[in-house]
Amino acid sequence: MVSVIVASPPVFGETVPMLEFAAGLVRRGHSVTALLGSRFAESARAAGARYVPLPENADYDDRLLLGANPERNALPPGPEQFNWDLTNVFVAGMNGQHEAVQRLLDEEPDAALLCTSLFVGAWPVALGAPGRRPRRWVSVAAAAICAGDDATTVFGPLPGLRGEEAVRAHRAANAEFHAMLTSTTSAARDRLTELGATEPVPDFYTAVYSLPDVVAALTVPEFDFPRVAPTPAFTYAGILPPHPGNDPRKPPWWDELDGERPVVVVTQGTTANGDLTQLLEPTLLALADMDVLVIATVCRDVSALGIDPPANARVAEYVPFDSLLPRADLLITNGGAGGTQTALAAGVPVVMCGTTEEKPMNAARVAYHRLGIDLKTATPSREQIVEAVTTVLGDPSYREAVRRVSASYAAHDPITTVEALLR
Repeated sequence: MVSVIVASPPVFGETVPMLEFAAGLVRRGHSVTALLGSRFAESARAAGARYVPLPENADYDDRLLLGANPERNALPPGPEQFNWDLTNVFVAGMNGQHEAVQRLLDEEPDAALLCTSLFVGAWPVALGAPGRRPRRWVSVAAAAICAGDDATTVFGPLPGLRGEEAVRAHRAANAEFHAMLTSTTSAARDRLTELGATEPVPDFYTAVYSLPDVVAALTVPEFDFPRVAPTPAFTYAGILPPHPGNDPRKPPWWDELDGERPVVVVTQGTTANGDLTQLLEPTLLALADMDVLVIATVCRDVSALGIDPPANARVAEYVPFDSLLPRADLLITNGGAGGTQTALAAGVPVVMCGTTEEKPMNAARVAYHRLGIDLKTATPSREQIVEAVTTVLGDPSYREAVRRVSASYAAHDPITTVEALLR
């Protein structure tokens, strides 16, 4: 038995995978303490873990901080918003996270730490600040891998280059990416200095992937870019299965998913769904005259929809992806790593419409491997949506490429992988 602290910033997309790991480790007989945001207390206890809340200065509601924050939403998608997110959502919790981890390690000095890659509470001690180190520190990268090397940038290999010319270009592009996040790195350095760190602080994402003992990325090599050589402390773990729904009843339209016409699922995810006019509503209107069945998952009260659903659309607050995606032919999404890869694992091509956080990096992978189409916008036009849907549904090469990646997902077991890494 291993004693494990499972920790995450209080962000839905970061926390849900850690709850799955907590439950899986508990089922295998390990002692799990869940250090999570207060809104996840009940879920942590349901997983069988001992729940410990994040301190008040590291706890918040990400739906307000990310989804409905006028300061954030006033920033253009891209470097400014990305820096704002990293600084205000993740770096800002460092002091409270550090204090909480130290209290738990004082109780159980031999505990291992399993946390998301953007949980920064173990950074201070790793960089020389006073305190205890966990016996083993395993970081789970739930979002896109934001690391390049001599063979690729964080957005993929640069086209048309070979040999030393490609190496020089990739190094320059990767240096530019780190420079783009200078304000985030500076904010992290300030907090680390406050907490007594004595060693040089790397660039933010260099620290993300170099400080833990090992990084388990929730993806497969076939959904990553080709690399010269992943570091020995980097493991592709696959993805967790989609969480099954709690309601065993099927929607009244479930029998329509009978294969008579293609099924297109559209979602804006669980966080970036404050403005349904960006993607969900345009998709419903764009596909209204096509011979497809559109399933729109709003991930909030369906009354937020500002239009009447067309005759070929079915709208729900939530439909479990584990049941829905095996019956789907296409997913239209704003490109979060979890939903995108869940679709690919189910053999479903994707149309990507995301420009914030790590979503462009997920979209770049989809385009690179021809697993769907990247529209390179969060607000596609009706014409763009129709063309993309027509192209993917009409070209079997997309589904064939997805089948190959799907087989790799099926061959990975992330809970078994992470359990082994914790020992």
